[in-house]
Amino acid sequence: MTAPTGLPHFRGANVPPPPGGRGQLPVAGDIALAVGLLVLDVLGAVVAFVLGIEVSGDWKPFDPGADNSDVTFTFNWLYVGIAGGIVLLTAALLCLLRAVVSASLQVLAGMVVVVLAVNGAQFDKRHEDRARTAVSAPAAYR
Repeated sequence: MTAPTGLPHFRGANVPPPPGGRGQLPVAGDIALAVGLLVLDVLGAVVAFVLGIEVSGDWKPFDPGADNSDVTFTFNWLYVGIAGGIVLLTAALLCLLRAVVSASLQVLAGMVVVVLAVNGAQFDKRHEDRARTAVSAPAAYR
C-alpha cells in the first residue's frame, strides 16, 4: 500500500508534539473575567471594612438616645486583611485556569488590599497612642 500524496510525512527529529493539553483562556474572556473579579474585590473589601466596624461595636447607624454626640470609629483592619488574603487565593485558582491577565490583576489587587489593611492598622495604633499620651498629661498642666 502506498502513502497518500500531498500529506506531510513526519520522520525523525521533525515530529511535532501530539495535540492536546489545555490552552490559555482567550484574551477577551480573560480581560472580562479580570474586570468582573475586580468589581467583586472592591465590594468584598468594603463589606469586610464595614463588618469590621460592626464587630468592634463602635458603629451605630442610629443613635437610640439621639443626643447628637460624636461617633468615634475604631476600625478593625483584620477583616480587610482577610479579604486581601482571599483575593490572593483566588489569584492562585486563576493560574489553574491559565488566565494570565486575571491572575496578575488579582495579585495586584490583593497586595493593595493587604497593604491598605496594614497601613490602616498602623495609623489607628498611632492615633490611639497619641490619644493616650494626651489623656495622661501631668496634673500640673491641666
